[in-house]
Amino acid sequence: MNSFSVVVPVFNEGPALRGALDRLDTYLTGLKSRYRSELIIVDDGSTDQTADLVETFSREHPGALHLVRHAKNQGMVAAIRTGAQAAQLPNVVVLDADLSYEPATIEPMVEHLYRTGAACIMASPYMPGGRVSNVPFVRLVASWTANWWLSLCLHGRLATFTGMVRAYDARVLRQLFEAEPDGEFNSWAVAEMLREGHGVREIPAHLAWPKHRRKAAGRISYRKLWARTLEVLRTSGQLWRIPSPAPPATVMATGVTASVGTYGPQ
Repeated sequence: MNSFSVVVPVFNEGPALRGALDRLDTYLTGLKSRYRSELIIVDDGSTDQTADLVETFSREHPGALHLVRHAKNQGMVAAIRTGAQAAQLPNVVVLDADLSYEPATIEPMVEHLYRTGAACIMASPYMPGGRVSNVPFVRLVASWTANWWLSLCLHGRLATFTGMVRAYDARVLRQLFEAEPDGEFNSWAVAEMLREGHGVREIPAHLAWPKHRRKAAGRISYRKLWARTLEVLRTSGQLWRIPSPAPPATVMATGVTASVGTYGPQ
């Protein structure tokens, strides 16, 4: 039976997290006949009721999740690292806490990971078939521009580099943390995996921000947003140096033929 760990970093998520946990638990329960899975919540030093909410959910649903806590906030990358280290199963799916990508994104990513033998499958809103909803205009333009440029650097073979929602071979993900990231982690991870000769693929997905995330987006200043964009663009040089790969492939996933962007060994 195929198996995977789901890692969800959380930080001061507030009451909305309860609904996300309910949806994830319901979805993973529905997969039990086909997959073995575990849900790992990494609380990255929250100062609100986030950890208490997760612990309450865990008591109400024994065995549904495993909570790991940081004593203080260390950032998203550290939270993913902690989750990867805690994972007991051979593949790791990383999800946003607000479920900007539906839980139903999990199975196609995992299926493609097993069927293709790739090291990483990325949820891609920017490839053909993907779409974006409810993302603030300025954030969308910044994201699209950065991903368009990185795609150009990689000869157009992949469309999305900055999203964190992915399925990884757990061993490869842990190896990434043994190196020192150069720039924004998610785009750097793509370049690093390709440099090491690992297959990286993407599947079309729907990115849709929930209402509470749109409200929180106002906390990030344009200056910080621009700084993040420049950090992403630091990956450009690494991508330019990666040789051209084989052409894109078409694979089967859960009974449906899907076009899959691909880079690296076939």
